[in-house]
Amino acid sequence: MRHTLLFQVLLLCCVSGSVAVAEHHCISDEVENKVGPRTTAVVLELPTRGGGMMRALTASAPEWAPIRFQVFTEDLNDPSKHCTAEKQIRPDFIGRNLECNKRDILTKEKRSIIINSLLPRAFRMHTDRLLVRPLTGRVIVPGYSSGVCAQFTIPSSHQTEGVSGADMYLYVSAGPTQGSTLAWATTCLKLPDGRPVVGVVNYGPRSVTDSENSVRVSAHEVAHALGFAVWLLQERNMLKEVLNVRGKAKVLQVSSPKTVEKTREHFNCVNATGMELEDEGGEGTASSHWERRNTKDELMAGISGIGYYTSLTMAALEDTGFYKANWGMEEPMSWGNNSGCALLTEKCLMNGVNKYSEMFCTAETTLISCTSDRLALGYCTIYLYTAELPQQYQYFSNLKLGGSNSSLMDLCPYVQPYSNTRCSNGEASIMHGSRVGPRSKCLKGDGLVDFMGRIGDVCAEVSCEKGEVSVRYLGDDTWRQCPEGSSITPTGLFTGGKILCPKYDDVCIIFDPLRGGGDVSSLLSVFPSISVILLVLIFISMY
Repeated sequence: MRHTLLFQVLLLCCVSGSVAVAEHHCISDEVENKVGPRTTAVVLELPTRGGGMMRALTASAPEWAPIRFQVFTEDLNDPSKHCTAEKQIRPDFIGRNLECNKRDILTKEKRSIIINSLLPRAFRMHTDRLLVRPLTGRVIVPGYSSGVCAQFTIPSSHQTEGVSGADMYLYVSAGPTQGSTLAWATTCLKLPDGRPVVGVVNYGPRSVTDSENSVRVSAHEVAHALGFAVWLLQERNMLKEVLNVRGKAKVLQVSSPKTVEKTREHFNCVNATGMELEDEGGEGTASSHWERRNTKDELMAGISGIGYYTSLTMAALEDTGFYKANWGMEEPMSWGNNSGCALLTEKCLMNGVNKYSEMFCTAETTLISCTSDRLALGYCTIYLYTAELPQQYQYFSNLKLGGSNSSLMDLCPYVQPYSNTRCSNGEASIMHGSRVGPRSKCLKGDGLVDFMGRIGDVCAEVSCEKGEVSVRYLGDDTWRQCPEGSSITPTGLFTGGKILCPKYDDVCIIFDPLRGGGDVSSLLSVFPSISVILLVLIFISMY
């Protein structure tokens, strides 16, 4: 009884003062609802040396090659299409006019970041992994009179002479966005065989940073323009409904052959019938993303995270028939890997029992913990709601307890980062026992203690040279080899406990996803709650 009381009081105290990091929420499906009917392109064969009449056809080469991109930035050069000062009214490119604030202004620096960093690096992620039959003709881009695509400037020459030299053409803007949306994208024009060929991308300047995180979000949005969207998956007959999944009446799955194969491999579940799509997030997010509960750290989850470009997304794009995956370039993801079928078919927790400690949590400790992507320290997101949760989201004996209802996790509790406890750029003064820097990742602690008491998990510098992990922890400048499955016993500032050595893939695939900073809120706001927690502990210890 005492444990239950302590747990609930601590829970309320922690939640009341914590500040979560803002994450990119994709609004793909909201945009899709405003696109309107997609037109089919006319592709004109390029003139040959022998001349002759140009013919309307789908001009593509027979061999497969890495996909090529071309961007057009007229709207980034037109001051009437983006914010240049506060209080201006500018289009958001999905039908609304918004008032600009300081953060919405497209500065020269942010314009350069979009053109010279985010888009080229995002394109490279796809070029490295996707092959297409290269287009050899000129694509005539129609002028649009309504819908999202009509909001973008398409030069008259593109409508008459056409564009050539690429396989996917994107028109880019930087109208203001709302909330934590960095960017969105969609398809405007298809080839006669259905393959997307022209799309649009809008960046919200308020969230633009020259960071790996922004690159991954950009790659996510470009994937939507390439066809990772429910409308195209339906057109390609890749979807099916599955009834009675984890207490839900029905869910939507991508059930095409390669996706089923890679789903079975990743989760180690031979009975998997497909990869589940998101059903939370309303019209902005549902359907055109992987179910985040199952794939939190994947590129095509509906809320951005570390964004691994895994075999799951590569398989879905290959199954459209428009792309071939460059197998061997997929990025590994620990979330859900080898979890077995139970993760997909059963609740994340049963009566508060957690079988997946690397993914979910139960808040049985007040010590700060690593996030699943190893990028930050965070807290277990468990809330006490005012009413009992729906049956499919009941994970504890107390039916009012559950995770966040705004994180696309089916209310499963998981460790969520604070806004200023990222290993790469957090506030070292409040990250007890952590070494903060651009090369730092979060490492699990086993009974770590210093002169102030127990610590929990910590950030430490990580080196990945020659395929081996080495770490350098706070208070010691020596690099120490840290092979998976072993541990390090830190000294100096530490008086006890061990640092557990991580998998190479967990800490060496992606570095420094938020080095660009952005607006952060102080974690100091949690200190009053921590004080209350200490008082509660003292009070209970008296009984």
